[in-house]
Amino acid sequence: MEVKISDSELEILRVLWREQRPLKAAELSIELQQKKGWNKSTTNTLVTRLRDKGLVEPTERYGVARYIPLITEDEYILEEEKKLLERFGGAKNLAIAMVRNKHLTDADIDELREYFSMDDGDSNE
Repeated sequence: MEVKISDSELEILRVLWREQRPLKAAELSIELQQKKGWNKSTTNTLVTRLRDKGLVEPTERYGVARYIPLITEDEYILEEEKKLLERFGGAKNLAIAMVRNKHLTDADIDELREYFSMDDGDSNE
């Protein structure tokens, strides 16, 4: 998936992922009006953009379009992770930057040390 998803489009996807059922544009609009203050037109525009990008698909039921995501949250996270790692030149460089810039607490570092020292059961001993 080499499609750019805006923060606003991501909000639409997050609602669809959370609900785990097809939603009408009106249902999305109500939720996002309450959460973000968006009007119906804004929500409809974003849903249309997501549809045009192939990220949501309308399904008709009783003559009303309901939208489903065509990408899972896990797929999205994996793609964003890949992009982040590419920008930093790999996981090691990202980890070094996070430690240097104090984005990891001592507890985070201890947890990572424990994680990396765990035997994953793949050894041939």
